[in-house]
Amino acid sequence: MRLIGVGIHGIQLFCGLMDLGDSFNIKTYYDIVKHITTATRAVFDLVTRKAVKEEQRLNIEHELLEEVLTVSGDSSWAKRGFSSLVGIVSLIGKYSGKVIDTVVRSSYCKACEQWKNEKDTFDYECWYDIHKDECPANHEGSAGKMEVDGVVEMFMRSIEKFDVRYGYYIGDGDSKTFKMLLDTSPYGDSFEVKKLECVLHVKKRLYKRSAEAKKALTQKKKALAIDEKKKESSKPPIVKKRFQKIRIF
Repeated sequence: MRLIGVGIHGIQLFCGLMDLGDSFNIKTYYDIVKHITTATRAVFDLVTRKAVKEEQRLNIEHELLEEVLTVSGDSSWAKRGFSSLVGIVSLIGKYSGKVIDTVVRSSYCKACEQWKNEKDTFDYECWYDIHKDECPANHEGSAGKMEVDGVVEMFMRSIEKFDVRYGYYIGDGDSKTFKMLLDTSPYGDSFEVKKLECVLHVKKRLYKRSAEAKKALTQKKKALAIDEKKKESSKPPIVKKRFQKIRIF
């Protein structure tokens, strides 16, 4: 149940409704969560390594370098509107279409929130020395910046993790991510990451701009028609008749 986002209180409620006896205490719950986290990370590392190997094989089939991959970046947040405290950033292989790496960025930690009133105390320092290595809050700044920082982090660790370099980045029209990649130079000055434009995002932007232009033109035509009617209604009757005769003529 934890894998679908249900916490300890939801599990206790479920056990009570299903008459499964007393639930476990909070220490046991967090011990189980740690085991689930370890197993999930192991499976994820295995799956992503297989995805990278497949992407390398497809690179060879397309007569490209095996160790230089083309990837696209995408992100998702817990809620819309760039006000989310948690976001996930992924890199996807161009030819396989599979996720080859993922980073979770968070600007919130429940434990740190509970201890915030105890800062600058001896107890807090003792607790934070143990907690800092496993603190989930690994992001500072806006929610939109999570994608930028996440992509740069995955580029920086590609050689260590997969022994590959991401030579081409397929962007979604947002220049912030690619600019940060150029500024950080994840592979040094001798290897520059190049950008490719996503065709689907280009089509999306063209359709959006054309729809906005059509809407603006329609509104302008309606406004001109209303102005014309107002001018017609404001003319004296004799002028109106003469104007109609001229139009008929």
